[in-house]
Amino acid sequence: MKTQIAIGLTVAFTALVATGAMAQSKYGSEAGWDILVKDNMGPGCLMTKSNADGTQVQMGIDATAALRGYMALYTKADANVAADEKLAVLFDVDGQQFSGEAKGQVMDGYRGAFVWVNNPDFIYDLAKKTAVTITPAGGNPIVVKLAGTDAAFKALRACQAAQ
Repeated sequence: MKTQIAIGLTVAFTALVATGAMAQSKYGSEAGWDILVKDNMGPGCLMTKSNADGTQVQMGIDATAALRGYMALYTKADANVAADEKLAVLFDVDGQQFSGEAKGQVMDGYRGAFVWVNNPDFIYDLAKKTAVTITPAGGNPIVVKLAGTDAAFKALRACQAAQ
């Protein structure tokens, strides 16, 4: 069964992910993830991890209006995605499938995409899961392992509560 993830792409998208333009500070680190506060997101918090294969995963909360979550995946390799390109994306979270639309982003040597999630609890609930498989239309699946990240998600929730 597929559930639609409501996506809201806004003009603020570029300001949210262009790292050079963001005021951010480190809140802490847990389970191999850095927890950051981004002032221009409400302030909101995110957790980010760079993997040995050159991919960078970000999951967080935007608090500029009603809380909403987001996920981003970037790589230094050729991601075959152009800036501002819209991509249909399938998320498989431990067998439960969600579909949505991501927007391509190119920044600081990274290429990838970013998707809004209308429910921040979707992000927080990933703490209870083992993996998210992200499959862009026409692309190869990318697996983000979540096992053992409960402490990082707790730190993300604590960071957001402190804002």
